[in-house]
Amino acid sequence: MHILGVANGSVGGNSEILLKAALKAAQEANRSITTSWVHIPSVTIPPNPQPLEGAADISLGNNPAMTAAHDGADNVEKHGGDDRQALLDAFLDADAYIFSTPIYSHGPAGFLKGVLDRILGPFTDATFVSMVLQKHQEGDPAFLHMKVDERVLKPRVAAFICVGGSTTPDQVSQALPVLHTQIYPMHVKIVDQIVCQDVGRPGAVLARFGGRYVQRAGELGRNVAGEIGKKFDEAVYRGPGSGSACPCCFLDSIEPYYEDNKIGCVACGTKGRLHVDETGTIKPAWDNPCGVSSASWEGKALHIRDIHEQMVAEQMDIDACEQFEERLHYWRAVDTPRVPLTVNTSTPQI
Repeated sequence: MHILGVANGSVGGNSEILLKAALKAAQEANRSITTSWVHIPSVTIPPNPQPLEGAADISLGNNPAMTAAHDGADNVEKHGGDDRQALLDAFLDADAYIFSTPIYSHGPAGFLKGVLDRILGPFTDATFVSMVLQKHQEGDPAFLHMKVDERVLKPRVAAFICVGGSTTPDQVSQALPVLHTQIYPMHVKIVDQIVCQDVGRPGAVLARFGGRYVQRAGELGRNVAGEIGKKFDEAVYRGPGSGSACPCCFLDSIEPYYEDNKIGCVACGTKGRLHVDETGTIKPAWDNPCGVSSASWEGKALHIRDIHEQMVAEQMDIDACEQFEERLHYWRAVDTPRVPLTVNTSTPQI
């Protein structure tokens, strides 16, 4: 079994230290586990690249953006290489992930999303891959040409470490929710998650609070080691959470829908309602099981069906739109002043 560590901060910074503490503890807990890690800000990806060969196309060929290179076929050569395939292989070969990131402007540093949007997300959606493989078995001609990577379907668990210098909860509010969105398409079970605050200076986690955060990172690593290899419904969440947390992603982040006191989980979309308990405290009461949650298989399948239905509706409107191609060409050719760049001077095209 292999754990991939994902560091998303400064070289040698707090997030890297805590990641190494977690990976070290995981190996000590289970000597059969191997580990490796990647520093996301060091990854090289060309601008506007074509999706990798074999990347799943959930649009079923209806959305050119899912398959086209916006910056030309020679994009990789022009911009000094492409680490996407190596990084994707690292993700797909792993049995577990530990993400460790600093918090910038309430959320994880943007390097991570910028990189993972190019290789994961809709390109590695487990429900879509499963559907394509089923269609292959049925001999459906509409799907026989599609290539998908069966490694997407491997059972996996993951944990998150977030590190920030602020002491107030508002400054870290989006850190964990955003991390959840990065890997839920692969149907990964989250087994632990922590936010470490008041440690902004590189290395501060070693000195602040008696090294408590380093110890907690080790516990997180052991929790991952204890659940690695288990299927989604068998793996157990071992991290923190209040009695009112979402039952699917274990977070306390909600958004109100107002009508009938309805609410939704910001991270995964699980539905519920606000109610007043016997002490007079307003609390969420969550729907369970999590049928519409992005964390659930059913919720992901619902999203795929929604995408396909909307693609059909879009195409009908395009077909009915007078002079659509001429109008599209006009707007793409509209010339407005562009900011001059030093390195990438090309104009992306679809």
